Amino acid sequence: MLNYCNSINFAYIFNILIKMEHIKNLDNIPQDLNLMAGIDICGNFKRLFSTPNRVSAYLFLLCIRGNCKVNLHLSQYTMKPGSLLIILSDLYFQITEQSKDCRFLFIGFATDLIRCSNLFTKTLEYTPDIFERPLIQLNKKAESLLTTYIKLLIKAKNISGEINKEQASLSYTQLILGLSNSIINSKCPGQQYNRNHEIVKELVRIVVMNYHTERNVGFYADKMHLSPQHLSTTIKKITGKTLTDIISSFIINDAKAKLRSSEMTIQEIAYSLNFPDISFFGKYFKRYTGMSPKLYRNSHL
Repeated sequence: MLNYCNSINFAYIFNILIKMEHIKNLDNIPQDLNLMAGIDICGNFKRLFSTPNRVSAYLFLLCIRGNCKVNLHLSQYTMKPGSLLIILSDLYFQITEQSKDCRFLFIGFATDLIRCSNLFTKTLEYTPDIFERPLIQLNKKAESLLTTYIKLLIKAKNISGEINKEQASLSYTQLILGLSNSIINSKCPGQQYNRNHEIVKELVRIVVMNYHTERNVGFYADKMHLSPQHLSTTIKKITGKTLTDIISSFIINDAKAKLRSSEMTIQEIAYSLNFPDISFFGKYFKRYTGMSPKLYRNSHL
């Protein structure tokens, strides 16, 4: 379910949320755990996400009380009752401020489950919209329906012990399709989309899935059946950023989170991001941050 980048499985994290214990590190959940849903009774999400952590799952976070400010990848959002944040797998999430009474309902799906070809194809059309506008302010009726749905999943989990792959897949499909109007309507009024915007959306989706192993502009151009020049020009025109900047932002945020929140060696981090050696990784990291990986880690101890 919830999955992140350090050293504790999700079932244990779930117990932490309930028992109010304190942990510093998070890890990927076992991939045979298809779905997890729960209530943040004690406000422990702030503890778990006080620093940026990569969410290696598809997470739906519904604020039911209080308010908070969060960072998701490169953007900041404010959540209040009725706010639903949809966090796609492999993005970085952090709670920077939170009122004492802030509480969440959450439901998460294992990455492998969502990325199976069948399920991914069914919901792919909504992924770019979610990436661009992950925060949805639900109306009272939608909030009530989603709250009821999550609580039903919690009860089902408590009764059966585990929700199988088929049930979890159906739950995800129902959730996305049920929220489809809210996802689409979350676009800014009057915002116009054309083919170039669609190219940006598709690029982001492909980068999210491949940045761990691919930094080459040509790779992404081939994936999108476009020339590198056309893709680069389009991305620059729409976003103001180069294609290399977009790819590197994912890589650097991943590296930063691992340096700050894991016990991985710098060499292990370099290899996890497909750098040939620690020297190449160090030069790459310093080019975008102004400091070496070691200095960055030491400055955040």
